[in-house]
Amino acid sequence: MELDDSASDGRRAVVEPVTCSPPREISLAVSTQAWRDVVFLHWPYEPSALEHLVPAGTKLDVREGKTWVGVVGIRLTEVRIGGLLRLPYVGDFDELNVRLYTVGADGRRSTVFLAMEAGRLSVVTAARALLRLPYSWSTVVRYRYGDIVGYKSSRRLPGPAGAGIGFTLRIQEPHQASTAEDFVTARWGTHTPWYGMPLYLPFAHEPWPLRSAELLDFADEGLFAAVGVPAPDGPPTSVLYAAQVRPRSGFPLPATVAGQSCPSSHEGDQGAC
Repeated sequence: MELDDSASDGRRAVVEPVTCSPPREISLAVSTQAWRDVVFLHWPYEPSALEHLVPAGTKLDVREGKTWVGVVGIRLTEVRIGGLLRLPYVGDFDELNVRLYTVGADGRRSTVFLAMEAGRLSVVTAARALLRLPYSWSTVVRYRYGDIVGYKSSRRLPGPAGAGIGFTLRIQEPHQASTAEDFVTARWGTHTPWYGMPLYLPFAHEPWPLRSAELLDFADEGLFAAVGVPAPDGPPTSVLYAAQVRPRSGFPLPATVAGQSCPSSHEGDQGAC
């Protein structure tokens, strides 16, 4: 089991293992939703190129000397507040994200979003104000023709106007994820800098029903530069697709308690994947 020795008081938090099922139960959901047509593109990076981008209270999660940048396309539908109140228009939209992978001082493995591009201005405004998530009001187009799926984004506000990413892929056969792919897909929360205090936003869902995919085209139209990520050297080393999962979001948790073990259902780096 890994130890995080970055705590300011000298104590070391236990870093939770990578598990393909959630390490924490969410008994009372803040919201439920469906994520559909989920696309994962991933590139390995030297940690030194990205470490300045993570918020206080977190550090880059590194595996075999590398960390990763992920681009994720996703369609959000059936959003319900508390699992009950349906949001038929506001809770139905396409989104494109750029994210990093982190470990908090709390020992929890997580993601940190650098860009969250969405076309619902009300969602963008509320998420930025309430949770300090880096949503931007953008045009996001998702298209699906048989086994072909693609996403394209173009930023409106805040700028730079027009910055975006576009890609198309062909869905292939069911895929057994590698250890490296589990490392970037089996994540159960997000760290966000909330008005000077890091928060952990937990969620839980069934294991990803992953399929392999062939990338047909990819274009970074300024979004990587807009969020401070150096342009990748080549195509993504991992391209994956999942038809649907149904996550439950929990209440935000403080992410500043160093030296305590995070609750976890497995021992070691690799759990139930």
